[in-house]
Amino acid sequence: MFVALDKNNNRVSIENAVKDQDYFCPSCGEPLIIKALSSVSVKPHFAHKKGADCDSFSHDMSEWHFNWQQQFPLENREVVVEKDGIKHRADVLIGNTVIEFQHSHISPEEIAARNDFYLSIGYNMVWVFDANGQIKNECGESTDPVKARPMDLCWRRKKNQFSNPIPRQVKVFIQYKTDVSIPQLAGRQIDIMLLLDDPEPKYISFHSTRIYDKYFYITPSNFLKEYGGNVDEKTISISDILTGAKQYQNWLTQQKRAAENRRANMFMNALLNRRGRRR
Repeated sequence: MFVALDKNNNRVSIENAVKDQDYFCPSCGEPLIIKALSSVSVKPHFAHKKGADCDSFSHDMSEWHFNWQQQFPLENREVVVEKDGIKHRADVLIGNTVIEFQHSHISPEEIAARNDFYLSIGYNMVWVFDANGQIKNECGESTDPVKARPMDLCWRRKKNQFSNPIPRQVKVFIQYKTDVSIPQLAGRQIDIMLLLDDPEPKYISFHSTRIYDKYFYITPSNFLKEYGGNVDEKTISISDILTGAKQYQNWLTQQKRAAENRRANMFMNALLNRRGRRR
């Protein structure tokens, strides 16, 4: 865990922890120690002095995971949620939304267990998966979602974590770096996010962010704007992007129906004219 309680019951983040001070688990109150201070692959974190973590859910201790949590106020990080005597630490609980960040492998059973637990209490559920270096384009080189056609993007290796259906009310995002179709950023890679539509083990189906003649990218800043993180007020939210994209899709549908109606009317008029000439 990255957040603990000090002897005065104040919340302390791992980067502010002082060696040899006393820290306690927010869930069970047992003493904690600071681990992985000299590790290259694992972020320093708090761990129980005796035995395993009191939370049965596994917890990611990567730098990526820690950096995401840091974008939210301390009081919203690793919040203990309890139901029927069972306690779990939500990576982020802000408002009525639980956000879980996942860099390391997680089983489909644990994804389902977390969804069931938090949804049963009435929380909204959002997942963010680190997908950097894990995506390919089956029909081209670019992993830019603007350049890819539907179902072109897929996982380099099958993602069994998505082998079980995920409830439609649960939002699943993936984050990765890619070259993008923005002239001023030519030759550079940026972090983008995709909101998945029905996550599955092989193909990556995602919500379109095209608004008329422009394509918008969902970035971590847009995500933070959407979910109350630390971000510039001028940043637009994901809801704003998706609302515009939906309006564009509705406009396309209306244009398609209008064109079909025009073709049908032209056909009927031609047919009536031929019948009129025969008479």
